Amino acid sequence: MALVAARPVADFPAMLARLRRQRGLSQLGLALAAQVSQRHVSFLETGRTRPSREMVGRLALALDLALQDVNALLLAAGFAPAHGESAYTDEAAAMVRRVTQLALSAHEPFPAFAVDRAWRPLAANAPAALLFGALLSEDGLDPKISLIRAACESPTFRAAVANWGQLVAHFQALAEAEAWRAPPGPMRAELDATVAALKAQGSEGVAVHAAPGAALILQIRGAGLKLDLVSTVARFGAPADTAADDLRIEFFYPADAASEQVLRSLAAGAESA
Repeated sequence: MALVAARPVADFPAMLARLRRQRGLSQLGLALAAQVSQRHVSFLETGRTRPSREMVGRLALALDLALQDVNALLLAAGFAPAHGESAYTDEAAAMVRRVTQLALSAHEPFPAFAVDRAWRPLAANAPAALLFGALLSEDGLDPKISLIRAACESPTFRAAVANWGQLVAHFQALAEAEAWRAPPGPMRAELDATVAALKAQGSEGVAVHAAPGAALILQIRGAGLKLDLVSTVARFGAPADTAADDLRIEFFYPADAASEQVLRSLAAGAESA
């Protein structure tokens, strides 16, 4: 587990109140979620009561904090951090990268991406690089820009998606949910930029209609290509380090037999090239 860099100790009462307000919770709402009295939450936020380590854990769970914020809340309360803070490329995240690569490879010939909580690309399997790389950017995927923002800013991608309005609505809900939980820093900044790009799309009068069926289908059309894809997103079930906590793996599946055949043909053509 990577060591957490030293940082100034924050004011616990002020930090708790800020995190609670960011999540739109009243003191009563947080008290109910943490299974404590509203009076106790009030005393914690005014500094009349000092929290135990166990209480900080209960509050962090009730607030649905990212591990980085859990560490910050513990430090503010005078306790040692509980979780490592590693980047995906750090030596401490070797297991995370190995599991990710196994998942991406096992999903071929269908596309899959590994991204961080800002949806910035960390890794992709060959089908994802082949299909989405060409649609999103002529220069390849930029690890500093979220795939969602890249999609918004790519005329090629927008033109290729038949149900762009549905996708914008889905993207905005996803980005806002991640921004709500992301700690301050580069990931939050990229999520804010992504939300702004999506709202700009909305202001252009993009029509949004209810998606039929059980899940949103990504409808790709153009240049003789007709693909209907659905996606699922996987995360580590019990992350103990920020590298695992921030990771999402998005798997795309063909929504019908015809789309499956197209993806298999594209993969076979790439292998023979």
